[in-house]
Amino acid sequence: MSTLFFRTVLLVSLVLMLVFGGSEPVFAQDVPTDTPSESTVAEKQEATPPAKEASPEAKVTTSPAEETTPPAKETTPPAKVTTSPAKEAPTQAKEATLPPRETKPQPKPAAEATTDSGGDSFQKALAKLQAQLDAQNKEIETLKAQYASEVDSRQKEIDKQNKQISSQEKEIATQRQAIQSLQQEVDTAKTQAGQTISDSEKALRSRLETVEGSIKKSEESESTTYDLKSFPGSIPIPGSSAAIKFGGFVKMNIVESFDPIGTTDRFIVGTIPVPQEGGSNNATLTVSQSRLSVEMRDTTQYGAVRAFLEADFSGNNDTFKLRHAFGQYKSFLIGKTWSTFMDTRSRPEDLDREGINGQIFIRQAQVRYFPKIGQDWHLLLSAEDPTAVIKNGTGISQYPDLVASVERDIFERWHVKSSLLLRKMYGECDCQDGKSDTTTGWAISVSGMTGISRWDKRDNFQIQLSYGEGYSHYVNDLGSIGAPDAIFDPATAQLSAVPVFAMYASFQKWWSPNMRSSFIYGYVNANNKYRNYAPESYNNTNRFSVNYIWSPIARIDLGAEFLFGSRTNQNGETGKAKQLQLSAKYRY
Repeated sequence: MSTLFFRTVLLVSLVLMLVFGGSEPVFAQDVPTDTPSESTVAEKQEATPPAKEASPEAKVTTSPAEETTPPAKETTPPAKVTTSPAKEAPTQAKEATLPPRETKPQPKPAAEATTDSGGDSFQKALAKLQAQLDAQNKEIETLKAQYASEVDSRQKEIDKQNKQISSQEKEIATQRQAIQSLQQEVDTAKTQAGQTISDSEKALRSRLETVEGSIKKSEESESTTYDLKSFPGSIPIPGSSAAIKFGGFVKMNIVESFDPIGTTDRFIVGTIPVPQEGGSNNATLTVSQSRLSVEMRDTTQYGAVRAFLEADFSGNNDTFKLRHAFGQYKSFLIGKTWSTFMDTRSRPEDLDREGINGQIFIRQAQVRYFPKIGQDWHLLLSAEDPTAVIKNGTGISQYPDLVASVERDIFERWHVKSSLLLRKMYGECDCQDGKSDTTTGWAISVSGMTGISRWDKRDNFQIQLSYGEGYSHYVNDLGSIGAPDAIFDPATAQLSAVPVFAMYASFQKWWSPNMRSSFIYGYVNANNKYRNYAPESYNNTNRFSVNYIWSPIARIDLGAEFLFGSRTNQNGETGKAKQLQLSAKYRY
């Protein structure tokens, strides 16, 4: 029984060896990957019989599972080693086609390969962007260096020319002295010899004097180089040291008046009818506010010279009307421009052509001296046109109006200006056979502007307060309606100045880098003791406006403004008006 059992076991073992001894298992590393080269290799492996996969190279790169295979499976029986020639040829062809597996890196799973590929792409994109930024920064630095070099080069050229001019002046002075000395010696010698000067010698002397005159003019002429950096947007004038600049803007206003008012193209509060009147709306389209300006600047060895000319189309039937015409040399100004009594740096942004009723707002001829005192102080002194508006009489100009102002900037945030006006008014009364009289006018004004950086650093608050007697035409609303500076008493022919108080306050809010609004209130009061002479005359006005302005680009402003105003007369009667304005402005 036992012998039969052992024989059976031996027979089964021999059969198993014959069945399984001629093939090798396929491991995980033989499965094709997603890469094209490895897929091709897999296709070739699938087309090859299992017996041909048992090449020595294939067994070198095995998985961990294959490395732990029992040694019995790694040793092929002698019968398997001696394969037929027919089977050896395909195996050799495969070995010649496929690279040895021991040189291939272990393939990664598909998910890891995709992640690594995405990370590499992101890193490459970042590196590319960084390289572009570095190149742009390098280009910017190069341009800055070139600009600085050009500025330095131009400045050196200017300094060199100035030195040459100075050297030539000294040389010319020396030659002139030598010529004069020689001429004196010649004259002395001829006088001692008793000789007279011939006509040819007189002609020669005349030519020498002409040369000397030319030399003197050359010395007094300006330099030949103008610093365009200090005058941006200007055009050099060929053959001279001057430069010229053209400026201005084109502006169109659409004005819709909802109540009767004396002016339909702007909002003059003083022209509101009193008592209140009814009526239909009135619309006006106008471009009369458009302006054109020309400015010329020049440099001389004695200092800079400036000339400015500006006009708009606010004359009758849109005719040209002069606004500014003045010349400036160092700290001196002569011509027509804003009064020194006005604060040009405290001017709220307003779309209305008329402007704020309570603002000091006048342009007139003047002579001004404005030296700078220290770093933050400016002194302004002027003698201005003394035009006086007199009721019940005629004003006669005898002495110029005198204005003294002091400006100061505090911490680069506050701007403050204080002004004093003195004037002497002389007039002849329409009564009592033209009897004449004089009176003194005066006024003080305090104005300023400050930034409010709570919401935006460009937000600002502006204010102006003024009070005095006999300065009505300096106040915008009173000047527009021709209100008197002084009034003659018909009974006594006594001339008295009219007291006036005027003010405005404005807050500007910036909503975005190119959108802002201004909220403005103005008030004027001319209440005086002469109400019995003209009970229907001007007493006070109020004006409120709010606007919204959008600048899609730096040269264009598009805006809308709503205005409300009221006028009260000396007898207490009141009239009110509302107006809407739309505007488009293009600067050039």
